Parts: sequence; structure tokens; C-alpha cells
Amino acid sequence: MYFFLYEEEFGPFFCEECPVPHLYFGWAVSKEMLGRIGLNCPCLVGLMVCANGPEPLDEELIRIAERCKSLTAIGLGECEVTCSGFVEFVKMCGGRLTQLSIMEEVLIPDDSYNMEQIHGEVSKHLGRLWLPDMMPTW
Repeated sequence: MYFFLYEEEFGPFFCEECPVPHLYFGWAVSKEMLGRIGLNCPCLVGLMVCANGPEPLDEELIRIAERCKSLTAIGLGECEVTCSGFVEFVKMCGGRLTQLSIMEEVLIPDDSYNMEQIHGEVSKHLGRLWLPDMMPTW
């Protein structure tokens, strides 16, 4: 399911359980909407969020990891998540995450992890080498 909607147009979506397997948000999506996805989309397999805003998505990602047991792919573009929140998300999903595409700029260092530590910790929980995607500096 592809969404290219403005914030005010999301109102009727994901207010109750929805058996959608793949979601792609081409424009900004709110924390509230992502929270509703975590609560109401238990069959979710793939999630792509192109943009969110200046608030970390830790709680929303953790809720998605808790409730969406089939999630195998996630991509985050212009969003923010703390390093410890991201590690917690990956711990909960573990090796079932076959596709994990996160831009380096998304990750916010915190008291638990910095940018040098996070790839090792995430790799450990995935069971394979993982590095954040990097924006080319042309």
C-alpha cells in the first residue's frame, strides 16, 4: 500500500486492525500514524518511511517490533531514532529482519551508544554484518 498523503488526510487509516503486509509512506508520516500502525497492522511484513520529523520514533518502532511479528524489512529515510531505541528495535526483531535500510543521519547518538558502537551492536543482534546507509558527499 503506497501513501502520498498530507497529514490531515491520514485520519481514517489504521484506526482498527488492518491486514496490510506492506506500507510505503512517500511523504511525511506522523508519530501518531506510526503508533497506530504498530497497534493495528499485525500482518505487516515491510515498512518504508521516507520522512517523519524532528522527534525520535523510538516508541513507535518498539511497538511495531512488539506487535508486527512478521516484519522482515524496514527502511527509514528522513526520520530520527536514538541509537539505543534502534538497538532495542533490532533486538526485538532479531534475525528475521532480512532488509534493514537506515540512513546514518537517522541515528541519534545517546548515553548508551555512539555512531562507532552501533553497527557492532546491531550486527550482533542481526547475526550478520550491518552498517547504516550513507549519503554520498558529492
